[in-house]
Amino acid sequence: MKKILILSSRIPYPLVGGDRIRIYNTAKTLSKNYEIDLLCLNEGRVESDYLERLKEVFNEVICFSYHPLKFKWNAFKGLFLKKPLQVSYYYFKEIQRWINEKYRDYDLIFCNHIRTVEYIKNIVCAKIVDLHDAISMNYARARLNAKGWWKVVYLVENRKLLPYEIKTTDEFDKSFIVSDIDRDYLVRNGAEREKIITIPVAVREEVVNRAFKAKEKYELVFLGKMDYPPNEDTVIYFVESIFPILRKEKQNLKFIIVGAKPTKRVLKLRKIDGVEITGFMEDPFKYIEASKVFVAPIRFGAGIQNKILEAMALKKPVVTTTLGAEGIEGKKGEHFLVADKPEEMVEKIMNLLEDKNRRGSIGRRARALIEEKYTWKRIGEQFLKEIGEILKD
Repeated sequence: MKKILILSSRIPYPLVGGDRIRIYNTAKTLSKNYEIDLLCLNEGRVESDYLERLKEVFNEVICFSYHPLKFKWNAFKGLFLKKPLQVSYYYFKEIQRWINEKYRDYDLIFCNHIRTVEYIKNIVCAKIVDLHDAISMNYARARLNAKGWWKVVYLVENRKLLPYEIKTTDEFDKSFIVSDIDRDYLVRNGAEREKIITIPVAVREEVVNRAFKAKEKYELVFLGKMDYPPNEDTVIYFVESIFPILRKEKQNLKFIIVGAKPTKRVLKLRKIDGVEITGFMEDPFKYIEASKVFVAPIRFGAGIQNKILEAMALKKPVVTTTLGAEGIEGKKGEHFLVADKPEEMVEKIMNLLEDKNRRGSIGRRARALIEEKYTWKRIGEQFLKEIGEILKD
């Protein structure tokens, strides 16, 4: 059996955040045909339970753990280099030595995210990278809503990141990305179209196959990893600009923010009547099931929003922005609703709250779309096909 080494800049467990979900399920799919090892990094102490769960999917798990200050020192050194700060942040010579010694043991090296490609850019071997999305496009958009120091960080980092992304797609056998919009952005900036393959986000099996048991409550919900800047911005924007208007009309309405690692700015939202914050939950999907509407007024980001696909899989009507719906092969008004201004979002949410039949019809069509296009059975076949072409299976 041929061997593949997956490189990840973080432990892909627990399954919080779209990148971890994609890494874990990609490995789960590939392990049907190949022997898969994982090399990952970790900031701080490694949870042994996480490693044990990963060993259910991976043949071998090699984890390099470092004190958080070492990562920050790497970032400081990166200020004086041409490569992106986030690449410097995750680069350690000890890991490079391990790869230099072991890479010949593998038929293919699979890099997850732009942050790990530095380790094999000068190694001659079969290599692919899952970019996930065009981070340079994400940062260009983020600058529009960023404040203070972050505005400078996004500008400086993006000047380094875009050429690094383009060079990576040129040097690797194939690059995967989650949407044509992200791919086209890189192509417009000089990448070779034929070497970038669009493989969309998929909804994990446990969500698609979930039994629907929760009783609907008078709640709106958002799910996401809450230390991720686009998610933080989303809930703060919703609570400050949209939710107060809804509460004037619907005084018993609640907004539930579900997700790991809420920041201090997010936690402050608990002071507002009707807002609840759960933090990490073993089963976050029970909150989506119990809600009337999933809200996602996303103002910056890139790729396909995994959280929106998961809500659609659970038959929930989604109200999002044009950017939030970007890359999803559905029709607005049929599979989800789109509103880019606060008053438009208020109107669409109110209509859904008052119309049970419409909530149900949009939810059912959303679920059908997921079953047609966004399951791991379908997406996994694409991964196997593309990798099989490189390994001549």
